[in-house]
Amino acid sequence: MAAIASFSRKKTDQHRNQNGVTMQTWMKDARRTLGVACITVTTVLICTTILTSCRQDTPAPGKTDSTKAKSESQGGAYSSGKGDSPRATTPLLKGWEKPQAVLVFSGDEHGYLEPCGCSERQAGGFARRADFIRQLKEDRGWSVSAFDVGGILNEKRVTYPQSKIKFHHMLLGFQKMGYQGLEIGLEELMLGPDALYVEHQAVSTEDGFDVPFLGANVTFYGTKELGTPVNSRVVQVGETKVGVIGIVGTSTLKKIQQTGLTADESLLKIDVPAEAIRKELEALKAENPDLLVLLSHSDIDESEALAKEFPEFKIVVTANSAEDPRKKPNYVGETMIVHVGKKGKNVVAVGLFAENQLKHELVELDMDRFAIDPGMVELMQEYQDVLKEQYDSMVNDDLAIGHPSGKTFAGADSCKECHTYAYNIWSQSKHAHALDSLTKGRPGQEATWVNRIWDPECLACHTTGWEPQEILQYKSGFASLEKTPHLAGNQCENCHGPAAEHVALEQAWKKTGMLTPETIESRKSLQLLKAEAEQKVCTHCHDHENSPKFDFEKYWKEVNHSGRKD
Repeated sequence: MAAIASFSRKKTDQHRNQNGVTMQTWMKDARRTLGVACITVTTVLICTTILTSCRQDTPAPGKTDSTKAKSESQGGAYSSGKGDSPRATTPLLKGWEKPQAVLVFSGDEHGYLEPCGCSERQAGGFARRADFIRQLKEDRGWSVSAFDVGGILNEKRVTYPQSKIKFHHMLLGFQKMGYQGLEIGLEELMLGPDALYVEHQAVSTEDGFDVPFLGANVTFYGTKELGTPVNSRVVQVGETKVGVIGIVGTSTLKKIQQTGLTADESLLKIDVPAEAIRKELEALKAENPDLLVLLSHSDIDESEALAKEFPEFKIVVTANSAEDPRKKPNYVGETMIVHVGKKGKNVVAVGLFAENQLKHELVELDMDRFAIDPGMVELMQEYQDVLKEQYDSMVNDDLAIGHPSGKTFAGADSCKECHTYAYNIWSQSKHAHALDSLTKGRPGQEATWVNRIWDPECLACHTTGWEPQEILQYKSGFASLEKTPHLAGNQCENCHGPAAEHVALEQAWKKTGMLTPETIESRKSLQLLKAEAEQKVCTHCHDHENSPKFDFEKYWKEVNHSGRKD
């Protein structure tokens, strides 16, 4: 292993010498200089933010929710959020008598370890997925395995320090759920071979870890002898022997090439997928599997073309399907094409029955049929603990960006002396207490709440001075309660812009009585019209991801402070 690590460092050093800077360094520098012309406003609903646990239905770690007895396996519905209304549910896997084996497929999570939680009925998340798999294994006694087709991180933020931490914990989540393979896709490869090799070394030492990276046409450091990624594997699911091959498609390779990661093939090489499949199929057939599966991190057209070229596969799982894919599969010949969707909202279960009959069901991970698995709550706590430990590496001056205006933040207390009316309305709004939902949770959830105060992906919409779409802190924005308590919550400047210069100019005007052009211009620049708020401001946090049912007119009434009444 020491020789391999030395080899890895040598290759990386060669790459740096040839290119002057690594891809990761280039991406970091790009973020530092990024100018973003967005003003933020946090969510009116007290909610968690992207990638944090959906707390309205989360039991305490290690405890089983009493309503879990109403799970689908007993024919009832599960609902646990305060104010939630249980809905009539579709029977889970209706008509499936005990299959010989069940394969669960997922992919394109794009960073959603859990749904954001802003809308009470958002589907998805590892916690519900784990309960689904538990129901199949424990309640029904079925033989189950699971595989992911890749794309588990957010492409825009894949090089952020937090993404590597999340990647590690998502792999541990796969382990807890009994997954047996992850096809490395676009986002995984964007981490770079160094990060992937180091992560493989770290997780492979975990007790019982059995989630290898798959990639028949992917080679790190010019050799296939490193142990990762593996070309294929055969797993025993009950009495069924399943052979699985994973590939990165040409459609994905084109995107990888744009990053420059494949410029040096001695570091990362991606071969033509069909050639790799053809070679690996011969080796795999020698093991006499009952069922052959292809995990294709490709677009749909390429996945279907591969299914046509290699009819030996009875299942081809494709990446890049619709967010909410079709409920019924399509076929190329006799090959089932499985669309898993995006953001972890759904998984697909494929059952193998007598005479090689396959049954398919797209399973929406809703809150009515699935409980929150305590093991996943524990995983979320571990994740947040690591974020706290490594917070300074994620939120610091090197990674912060300058505000497009070039100005700095002052805090709401600097506004209240002159804008008494507006300040009073704001101070009684949920905006003012947005940080509370990260520290305490919603009313009634305090006892089981996992504190997210160190999670940048949450802070971006619950504090002042962040660019929420990019999850980047402005240089003078909120850093922590210890360093910048005056910027806690969603304050005036998230909507009107940073106002430290404006405060200084107004204080000078009070002393001298001289109304300067700079003061007049400062006042104009901080004005915000209702139409501008609706079109350009609110949706930076109240976007489709966080507030799919956001009604501007409804919530504007709760925060409106227009008209000078001081």
